[in-house]
Amino acid sequence: MSTTAAAGDARTGPMTPSTPAGVVVRAYIGEQVDVLNRAIAQTQRYEPGSVGLTCATVHRVRTAVRGYRHLFIGTPHGGPQLDQLLAALKHTEDLEALRVHFADRFDQLDLTVAEYPRWYGTLQAEQEDSYRQIDRISTQAWVAALLGQVRVFAEHAEFTREGRKPAASLMGALTRAKTHLLDAYAGLRHAADLTVARDEVRQAARDARSMAEAVRPAMGRAADDVIAPVTGLEHLLEQYRLSAVARNWLLRLPGADRARRLNARLAELEQQRLHQLGDETDQAAAAMAERWR
Repeated sequence: MSTTAAAGDARTGPMTPSTPAGVVVRAYIGEQVDVLNRAIAQTQRYEPGSVGLTCATVHRVRTAVRGYRHLFIGTPHGGPQLDQLLAALKHTEDLEALRVHFADRFDQLDLTVAEYPRWYGTLQAEQEDSYRQIDRISTQAWVAALLGQVRVFAEHAEFTREGRKPAASLMGALTRAKTHLLDAYAGLRHAADLTVARDEVRQAARDARSMAEAVRPAMGRAADDVIAPVTGLEHLLEQYRLSAVARNWLLRLPGADRARRLNARLAELEQQRLHQLGDETDQAAAAMAERWR
């Protein structure tokens, strides 16, 4: 008997733990490709929030393909060009987030627009240039070709024997993702660079959440048990990363600018925020570990 099943036998109606695992994940990837197509078009129109949505959706597709590759015979590969696009997207997303972040800081300090530092305008100019860079990359032929490959995969992927098993069989994959996240967080105590290590934990949290989201239509509460605590932890780690990026931006200013009272005060606020977020993240991670015992 063949160990594969054609994609044309997709089920209709609600998915359950008995739905073939490959059908569940394949449907999720197809939905994300639809989102990605819209997000890229919005990015090319420079719509606010579109860069973050594009970046997040690429990560969701890639995580589902990589994390559940054992369900399929043959999977699409993005290669170094996709990494280049992701890097450009993340750079622009950081610049957008920094502008909002610093604007909130200025409000906190009761500054008027006229009192904003000159480098804030530089930040906006960098953001506009980064949008043009994304536009140059996203309009290249390989992007459309890759999206086409993923679309074909989502519609016609063939399943391995594992892919034909019930979705409930994917509990092992979710457990491994949870264990990897907990191990990554435990490794923080030995990290030489805490900022880098925390960002690696953030990526592990993002991957665990995406893997759980992919199977949630079939696994319901079991997936929610991963999504709920991981989403909170991921948010705190993302805020930590943003504060670290903001502090590094301030510390890279020319010496005369860095010494100005406003910029020194901003750097101090970011350092305080990093300590606060570190404590909140430790508490969230401890609660998550206790929940998963």
